[in-house]
Amino acid sequence: MSDHLPTKAWHNGKFVDTNELNVSVDDVGFRQGVIAVERMRTYDGRVTALEAHIVRWRRTLEELYFTVSVDSNEIRNRIAQLLTENSDFLRRTRDCGIVMLATPGIMNPSSQHNAYTEMLHLLPLDHDRLGRHRIEGQPVFITDVEQPAGKCWPRDIKVRCRLHYYLADQQARQHHNSAVGLLIDHDGTVTETSVANIAIVRDGQILSPPAEQALPGITQDLVRQACSGLGFRWEYERLWPSEIREADEVWLMGTDGGLWFANRVDGRPVGDQRPGRIYEKILAEFDRLVRTA
Repeated sequence: MSDHLPTKAWHNGKFVDTNELNVSVDDVGFRQGVIAVERMRTYDGRVTALEAHIVRWRRTLEELYFTVSVDSNEIRNRIAQLLTENSDFLRRTRDCGIVMLATPGIMNPSSQHNAYTEMLHLLPLDHDRLGRHRIEGQPVFITDVEQPAGKCWPRDIKVRCRLHYYLADQQARQHHNSAVGLLIDHDGTVTETSVANIAIVRDGQILSPPAEQALPGITQDLVRQACSGLGFRWEYERLWPSEIREADEVWLMGTDGGLWFANRVDGRPVGDQRPGRIYEKILAEFDRLVRTA
């Protein structure tokens, strides 16, 4: 395996070579798409907001009726060991993503207890692409793909059932090959993208969809803290596509990229397609926060 890729991962209680990771075709995770997931990343080699990720992980497992153990110290130690096991890879990259997932495992009709499949592995980040989005922006297209209703599964849990995100991005890429698709809710207001929460700046105020419309992002919460620390008001309200298209600034917030901005919405320029005045201030404060959170 290339030394530019992670070589070790954690799988069902032990560390293995990354290329040994697998999910059986008989696993419910494969057969029905039932996969709990949590995505994290490091900044300067340190996992950001780990406890918040563990809390969301616990919430997801409970909602999916998984009886997987969630011990904060155990997870912290496991991640620390995983980073140590991949020290050669980490010396060659500026930072990395971390993926924690679980499935119900293979169904056993004769047993009332499932043998869960659990994994923890590192994920290389495309730092060049992420860096370009921070300084050049990324196109966003508002799609007609509807966010699954909360009665399907709660929007505040993180799962691998992502067909709606995939379709939204495929629709967006018919317009621009680097665009991300923005989903809508049942009433036509916007929700989120496949990789990010969204917020807009209008007349100096930051606005974003309310918590019941999208996954409450941990990165978004750090951005909100940065805004609060610098005295900017943040409000939650339903946002219509026209409000996104006419915003002074449009922000995207997700685990891998942190905070970046949309340079165009539906092909229309956002401002002068350059980093906005408020965005630049918040980005500097966000970069400080992620190294201490």
